[in-house]
Amino acid sequence: MSKIIIKKEKEQKILNFYPNVYKDEIKDVIGNVKTGDIVDVITNDMKFLARGYVTEGTSAFVRILTTKDEKIDRKFIFERIKNAYEKRKHLLDETNSVRAFYSEADFIPGLIIDKFDKYVSIQFRNSGVEVFKQDIIEAVKKYLKPKGIYERSDVENRIIEGVETKTGIIFGEIPERTIMVDNGVKYNIDIVDGQKTGFFLDQRDSRKFIAKYINNQTRFLDVFSSSGGFSMCALKNGAKEVIAMDKDSHALELCYENYKLNEFTANFSTIEGDAFLMLNSLATRNKKFDIITLDPPSLIKKKTEVYKGRDFFLDLCDKSFKLLENGGILGVITCAYHISLQDLIEVTRMSASKNNKLLSVVGINYQPEDHPWILHIPETLYLKALWVKIEER
Repeated sequence: MSKIIIKKEKEQKILNFYPNVYKDEIKDVIGNVKTGDIVDVITNDMKFLARGYVTEGTSAFVRILTTKDEKIDRKFIFERIKNAYEKRKHLLDETNSVRAFYSEADFIPGLIIDKFDKYVSIQFRNSGVEVFKQDIIEAVKKYLKPKGIYERSDVENRIIEGVETKTGIIFGEIPERTIMVDNGVKYNIDIVDGQKTGFFLDQRDSRKFIAKYINNQTRFLDVFSSSGGFSMCALKNGAKEVIAMDKDSHALELCYENYKLNEFTANFSTIEGDAFLMLNSLATRNKKFDIITLDPPSLIKKKTEVYKGRDFFLDLCDKSFKLLENGGILGVITCAYHISLQDLIEVTRMSASKNNKLLSVVGINYQPEDHPWILHIPETLYLKALWVKIEER
């Protein structure tokens, strides 16, 4: 087995369970290595630190699988997937859909497995994890017992690494729609053409949180609605009027499908287009809302883009405060790892001050438990939701 000698000042990071060894942290390589090879990460005096796989096309040259001197084989992969799913099975008492495996947080970097009722959507997010593909598929079949598995390895990271994106059925059959039940709401899931793996499972806790503020007088605006997670939550809880806004026409079609699926009768409509332009349009029409959710896609991929991201949210909040009634609630949400909760707090406060609004914080949410946050791996915390209320003075 080839060995990667890590620089002395970088050893503690691996001992502290961080899963990536970057190219500039490597002192030497013993043996010939290529993408997917299992290698040992060792100290300068040849002491074992960890074992992982190589991804040549990215700055993270080695992805750590274990800090134990154990064999990486079919049994290892099966145990990882079994253990991850066992941790989540209790959630199936409340929903039929969960994230069954979450990359580094479940100790196989680059692997995402989402279970939607009897069907599975899976992503191999980097080239190295492809080596274990067949074992992973067999483990999913054994423990999750799906009727079908669909691959959604159509992520940007693969392109950056210089490997082709892949989509398609890899086991069984996949229906045009499968129905997810979550927080008492039914959703039509499009595994093949829906955003991400088919649905944003990570907003479960935020949908549950905002539900208690909705009543039969609530006018609700769901910005960057995707297929209507927040919109359907608002309708389920009796909102008077709900508007879903997104630039993706297919996502808005799914919104209407979900509206009909749940047999809602309240006033529901969609707006297709750029969020900034559409928010301006609503303001010129003097539209007012009691709750607005801002849940944009992860546009910030690098630390150097943080200020760009802050400006983006500052502008969004500014436009939203012009539409909110006194006593109204704004949800400012990011799934970008590099945008921190403190960033959200600061830009929301700055925008409120610009609009002469006094805010109180009514809640803060993170991702739910089927998307584990590992303290030693900062990147596993990516979703932050800040909920603020305009106070009357």
